[in-house]
Amino acid sequence: MFYKSVKFPKVYTSTFFVIWCFLPVSCVIYPELVEKGVNSPKSERCGDCHRDIYYEWKESPHARSFTSTAFKEETNEYQFTFCLGCHVPETIFTDNKVESRKINVTEGVNCNSCHLNDCKLSGPTSAYGPHPISEKDPFYKTSELCGKCHISTFKVWQESDVAGYKKTCQDCHMPAVQRKLIQDDPWQKIYPKREGKQHVFSYQNLKDKTLLVMSFVKVTHSEGKIEGILEVENIGVPHSVPTGDYGYREVIVTIEMQDKTGCVINSQKKSLFVEMNTALKYKEKMTIPFCFYGNEDVGAVKANMIRTSLYKDTNVLLAETIYKSSW
Repeated sequence: MFYKSVKFPKVYTSTFFVIWCFLPVSCVIYPELVEKGVNSPKSERCGDCHRDIYYEWKESPHARSFTSTAFKEETNEYQFTFCLGCHVPETIFTDNKVESRKINVTEGVNCNSCHLNDCKLSGPTSAYGPHPISEKDPFYKTSELCGKCHISTFKVWQESDVAGYKKTCQDCHMPAVQRKLIQDDPWQKIYPKREGKQHVFSYQNLKDKTLLVMSFVKVTHSEGKIEGILEVENIGVPHSVPTGDYGYREVIVTIEMQDKTGCVINSQKKSLFVEMNTALKYKEKMTIPFCFYGNEDVGAVKANMIRTSLYKDTNVLLAETIYKSSW
């Protein structure tokens, strides 16, 4: 990357550790890491030490918030400049509207966007390091952090009962992990493993499949006709599904009639959009009636909910259920 790791002989490692622990919050060896403007370092520089976090971020939606094909298309090649503040932010530490930066724009929401505050690098825990560091900032453990850009979703979260239990955006979109903050010598010798957050920022990593529940009720089969009701309930996602302020956000609920070999005979779909007020709200139960004309070859009725993209080339399964016939 940008510099060679500083290596110390093993005989000096313990001495280094003891001395370092008695230093103030940080001993500045790399002051350039907090530069702004044209001298602002790339996120890759942060990855020299914070390797795990860097590689998670690199594959995340935040890293692609400016370069993604969808963002280019939906902003007419960046002509809608009001979107740039949150897709390539200078810093979220402002009482005013988040402004866009002019340097390293292809990094989207980069490390400095969320961690560089008042010429110091900050985070949710106390730390020692070779660059200017501020004391631990409780702001990082609040949903207000994410609400600087995800404004409407944050407002909905505020109105939910989840907010009262202190379940934050980070709890779902930045899963907890036990590890060292730094993976480079000698700095990693300073820190024991501790609980941190994965920097994935994605609904695709949600492991709890009970947040959105689907079930069939009142399914009947008579006179060559199969009909019933699909119930879809948002039990645990404390905002609408889908959610967001701008851009293309569609969730599709598909109900399929399958034959006994699993092949689809017929299907119907319902699209959920925030703008059309069809999004599934928190703790809301949605009922979708269906009716298919079939025969004795019918083996099952299956339903799924997917988050899709503008051209339907990226689909993420959110929930599914199946009703197997005994006909």
